[in-house]
Amino acid sequence: MQVLSSDATAAAAPASEATAGQSGRIVAFVADDDSANALRLGLFSAVPDLDIRRGTVRHASRFFEKESGAQAAIVDVSGIAEAAAALEALASVCPPDIKMLVIGDNNEIGFYRHLISELGVAEYIVKPLTRDLVQRLLLPHVTQRTAEPPGGRGGHVVAVCGARGGVGATTIAVSTTLELARHAKGHIALLDLHLQGGAAALMLSARSGPGLRIALEDPDRADALFLERTSVSIAPRVRLIGAEEPFEVVPAISDAAVARVLDLLRQKLNYVVIDLPMPTPPSMRQVLTVARQVVVVLGPDMASVRDARAIREMVKSLTGSDRVITVFNRADSKGGLTAKLLEKGLGAAPDIVIPNLGAPMLEAFNLGVPAVTRVPALGKHLAPLLREISGAQTVTERSWLRRLMRA
Repeated sequence: MQVLSSDATAAAAPASEATAGQSGRIVAFVADDDSANALRLGLFSAVPDLDIRRGTVRHASRFFEKESGAQAAIVDVSGIAEAAAALEALASVCPPDIKMLVIGDNNEIGFYRHLISELGVAEYIVKPLTRDLVQRLLLPHVTQRTAEPPGGRGGHVVAVCGARGGVGATTIAVSTTLELARHAKGHIALLDLHLQGGAAALMLSARSGPGLRIALEDPDRADALFLERTSVSIAPRVRLIGAEEPFEVVPAISDAAVARVLDLLRQKLNYVVIDLPMPTPPSMRQVLTVARQVVVVLGPDMASVRDARAIREMVKSLTGSDRVITVFNRADSKGGLTAKLLEKGLGAAPDIVIPNLGAPMLEAFNLGVPAVTRVPALGKHLAPLLREISGAQTVTERSWLRRLMRA
């Protein structure tokens, strides 16, 4: 894959770079790093010849004046005053057999219909672009492999699991739930599927309601009142569903009951964040197929790297797509793996890196205070994950000057 960082370089690319008849090639011109990264993560594993360049639809026009070897083009029209005219200019130099996919910042339905109905654009997506959107909406257009939306219609499911115990997966699940509530404003549930020894309720100074184990054992016991009977309110529009089963109990979880519980939650809620045990019991593996993102949290040790790779392969085999987002937690812990060694072990850089945030994290747990509340820096590090899940722009001030000017 080729990624160029400057507009001028993209516009001046020599014609010799492309070969006529290069039907598998996908060329993308995007105006920002976040969109480029979303395309890279969403397409690279399925598109061997992916060429991402920094630029807009106008740079694409200059490119196709000299070259024609591509299967599809992805162009960015954000910030273009006369976007439709710019796309018409591109169409005049781009061969008709090249599929055109467009991203931009205009969310008017009339603009969308004009692109699809009159200009022959195959797909239009409004920014911010996320890997999930790329895999669900763009991938089917640029490869023979299809990317079906996981789980059909319903609330957005996010599965969070630890590569190993003790890496901080429950902290990430709880913090992600509360940050979603703050930024996405929807109705949200945190489902803790650690039926024995779960820690989500402790982190929130809550006590799990009754009935989750029974509902997961018998689908007939999960009815329309399941949410009200088993959940506890932990914040406005946020519910916790968990269990505190004795260790001597052996839950007999049913596949059909798990499916029923997931269906009920997705009917009632905008987001369902699931703290998923790993290794996942066979009856709970369907959570991975329903989830639009599988967040794998790993620590700075070789066992975490090994198990994170195994989880990614399992998710790929179950779903046919790579939905895994890796979170490298406590990244700068003394004696731990460096970022370079971790990248070598994973085969790719982690998607999100969270440093060791020190004693306040443990203090938050012992006090029953959400870590993201007591340690605001955690929310800053989770911002890319929130953007991927919800598309919400989480604003993080980058300098004292900007804060001063906004005061």
